[in-house]
Amino acid sequence: MSEPKEIPRLEVSSPPPSTQSTKRRRPIPRKGHTKSRAGCPNCKRRKVKCDEVSPVCGPCKRLDLNCEYVKICMAPRNASQEVVLAASSVPQTLSTHPGSINFTDLRFFQHFLISAFPPLPVGGRHVWQYISQMSHKYEFLVHSMLGLGASHLSLLAPGDFNHAALQHRVAAIEKLNRFLSIPKLSVPDTEAAFAAILALTFQAAHMPDGLDDFLTMTRGCFLVGTYIVPDLDNSAFKTFERDLYIEKASAVAALDENRLPLLDEIVADGFRASLEELGPLCNSVVEIEHLAMMRKVITSATNSLYECFREHSFLHEKAGRLSAQEFALFTNPNNHIGRLVIIHMLLMDCIMSRTICVWEEGPQVTFNDTRHRYDARNVMAIKWIENIYESLPEMYQPYAQWPLLFARYLKTTFQADTSFWKTSPTERGLSPEVLQLEGSECGIANSIIL
Repeated sequence: MSEPKEIPRLEVSSPPPSTQSTKRRRPIPRKGHTKSRAGCPNCKRRKVKCDEVSPVCGPCKRLDLNCEYVKICMAPRNASQEVVLAASSVPQTLSTHPGSINFTDLRFFQHFLISAFPPLPVGGRHVWQYISQMSHKYEFLVHSMLGLGASHLSLLAPGDFNHAALQHRVAAIEKLNRFLSIPKLSVPDTEAAFAAILALTFQAAHMPDGLDDFLTMTRGCFLVGTYIVPDLDNSAFKTFERDLYIEKASAVAALDENRLPLLDEIVADGFRASLEELGPLCNSVVEIEHLAMMRKVITSATNSLYECFREHSFLHEKAGRLSAQEFALFTNPNNHIGRLVIIHMLLMDCIMSRTICVWEEGPQVTFNDTRHRYDARNVMAIKWIENIYESLPEMYQPYAQWPLLFARYLKTTFQADTSFWKTSPTERGLSPEVLQLEGSECGIANSIIL
C-alpha cells in the first residue's frame, strides 16, 4: 500500500522521466477549447461549455433541445476522419453535402446577393447586404439564402438547380424551427430568423408548386415578425413599419414625379372591369375586402405612386390579420371564388413590379437595370395564374379571362420595355388593338376591354 504513494512522488521530483511528468501536467491547465471540438453543435453555436454526456448533453437536456452530439460520438473515427472533419468544419454551412466543398453553393450565394435577394423591404439592398454578413453565424439563414439563390437561378440560367434548392430549403426550415425554440433571442438572432423567413417565402415564389407555401409563409412573415421582432424600430427591417414605409414612398415620389411611371388607363379600366364582374360572386367579407383594396391600388396607380404603394401595403398586410379559419377558407383550393381573387392579386403583383424596379433604386435607375430581379418571379406568378385557370370549373373560367389574357401578354414583355406603364405624357400606352391581337393569338375570343 505504501508503494503506490511513493511512485508518483519519485516521478514528479525526479529529473530523468521529464517527458512523463510533462504528460501528467498537461491536463492540469485544461484550456477550454481543447474539449469544445468534441462538444455538440448546439453548445458550439451558443458558445457554452458542453459536458459531452451521451446521448444528450446537460445543456441541451436542460433547454429541451435536440442534441446532435450522439451523431458525432457514435460515428467511428480515425486519424484521417478527424483531419477531414477539421478541414471541412468552416465551409460546411455552405454545402448541402457536409464534409465536402460545393462551389455551386458559392454561385448560389453570389447570385442571391446580386439578383435574388427578396424585394422587401423596398429599396432594401443595403439591408440584405448587412444580413448576409451575419449568415456565417446562422446555418438556417445561409441555407435559406442559398435556397432562394438556387431557385431564382434555375429560372434564369441553364442547368437543373431544383434539387439543390430543395435540399437547402428543407435544411433551412428544420434548423430554423429548432432555433426558434431557444428562449430569449437577441436582436441579431431575431433579425436572422426574420430574414430567413422572408427568404423562404420568396423562394416559394420561384417554385412551380409553391403557391400554397407562398400564401402561408406570407401570412407567417406577419405573425412571426410580430412576435420575434417586437422592437421593429431598432431592427434592420424597421422600414417594414408602415409610417416609415409611407415616408420613404413620399420622399421618392417627390424626388422626380415625371420619371416615375403611372399605369396606363386602358390597363386600369380592364382590371377594374374584371373586379366588378367578380364582385357579385363573392361569398365572404374577406373576398369582398380584397377586391375593394385591389380597386384602390389600381385606381391610385394611374395618378399617384405614393397612394398606390400606400394602398398596396394594406393589401399585403391583410393576409396576416386574418384568423386561422378565415385564411384556411380563403386559400382553400376548392374555394373557386377565392382562387379567382388570388389570380387578380398575383397579376397585380406582376404589374406593380414594374414600378418597384424603378422605385427601389431611385428614379435615376431605369427599368432594365433591375428588371432581371423580377422577371423570374413574374414568370412563376403567371404560371400559377395559368394553373389556377385550368383547375377552375368551366363556369368560373370567364371571370379569369382578362387576368389570364393580360398575364400571357406580360410574357412577351420580359425581354423588352413594357408599354403599359407611362413614363411621359407622349409615350404610347398599351392600345386595345394590341391587347386584342394578343388575345386572338392565345385563342381567347373575348375582348380584353370589358
